[in-house]
Amino acid sequence: MKMKHRDILTQKMRLFDKKYECYRQNEKTLVGFSGGADSVALLFALCGLLGKERIVALHVNHMLRGNESERDEAFCRAFCAAHDISFVCKRADVLTLSGGTALEETARRIRYAFLEETAKKYECTTVSLAHHAGDNLETMLFHLCRGTGLAGLAGIPPTRSLGNIRIVRPMLDCTREEILCYLAQNDLTYTTDSTNADTHYTRNFIRHEIIPKLKEINPQAEENARKTAEIAQNAAAHLTEEARELLNEKKTAENADTLRALSPALLYSVLSELYQNAGGETLSAVQSAAVIDLLYHKEKGHSVSLTGSITARLDGKTLCFSHETKNSRFPLKEKIALQTGENRLQNGILVFVDKTPDTQTLENAVFSVSAKIPPQALETLHLRARENGEGYRFGGMTRKFKKLLSGADSAMKNRPLLCDAEGILWHPNFPVADRARENAEISVWYLEVSGN
Repeated sequence: MKMKHRDILTQKMRLFDKKYECYRQNEKTLVGFSGGADSVALLFALCGLLGKERIVALHVNHMLRGNESERDEAFCRAFCAAHDISFVCKRADVLTLSGGTALEETARRIRYAFLEETAKKYECTTVSLAHHAGDNLETMLFHLCRGTGLAGLAGIPPTRSLGNIRIVRPMLDCTREEILCYLAQNDLTYTTDSTNADTHYTRNFIRHEIIPKLKEINPQAEENARKTAEIAQNAAAHLTEEARELLNEKKTAENADTLRALSPALLYSVLSELYQNAGGETLSAVQSAAVIDLLYHKEKGHSVSLTGSITARLDGKTLCFSHETKNSRFPLKEKIALQTGENRLQNGILVFVDKTPDTQTLENAVFSVSAKIPPQALETLHLRARENGEGYRFGGMTRKFKKLLSGADSAMKNRPLLCDAEGILWHPNFPVADRARENAEISVWYLEVSGN
């Protein structure tokens, strides 16, 4: 494969490879290939840098976007055939497989499972992903808005382990502008995911509305964020290592007096490790503060509920983290009309219509999610239990709950539906109905609050 010239993108990728020792001599890499601009640039550049004989491209079709998903798969297949690149395609019906997990998280879990499985099969020692400097800044801002510690400010890690395979992100120092310039200079086409333009999604809003404003203040915002992220990564890695040494063989519990004697920075890292060992992902700063308040100011027997159905509890002299599966909120026994403002329902269910919950309420929520609906739905807006055989249309397809909720936990199966006179508007675990997306101006928050 012949490239027209040596450009800034490939120069940055060479420097990244040298710094993080991504690609060893003669070893193969598996490239995540969606067909979008970033992955096309990554795949084409790596073929030039390493040689296409060392490249295997993997496309995962999540089957979430109807004809658009099929279009992307066809594009990837044709691109690799035209450039004589080894190509593998995996398909997964994410809606069916979602179970008790959100769609986005299920898609991510399936995608990484396919990456690991395919890399092993084709004897690839690395998996190359197309995250860039803009993605990193977006992630840092997302974590900052939610409340985070050093790990969140560290952004996207340049490398990490996936089983015995190493994930590398060789374009992490490259800007979106550099990627688009590279594509234009090499006459490369790509596909566009229409959902990426929907600013109802928080990450899309940050990408399209916030980051451009930051770059007006300083055009080097992305590059400066990467430098900050690297400092935070080093600090977070050091604290995580100390936290693991302190916990040693302990997984989800630690002596409360030992914890109180730690410095604030190390204490957060230890609490984060305990939380992750119990099944959590990232312990936010807000939830960390709630656990620290429990640790210092509450008596034994008290607890605090955390995201992911995890509870931190003072049990005698020990702080314990455990995954809670019990849920007694459901099902609703009758249809409940909703009014604008705060609606307090049975057993800790809260619905906020055209109003944002306060910080304290969000902190206490064990489950929280929001959506946008059209103003005309307000007159007949209500909550009700799901009935047998029901489904609704979103993402261009009509989905039956029997299939959507196959394998889901009891909480997800019994979670109520938001409806109006025309029918179902939204199930809190899935996207809002297609018909509700037009003139969607009214925010609705659904929360389940701990009784502890």
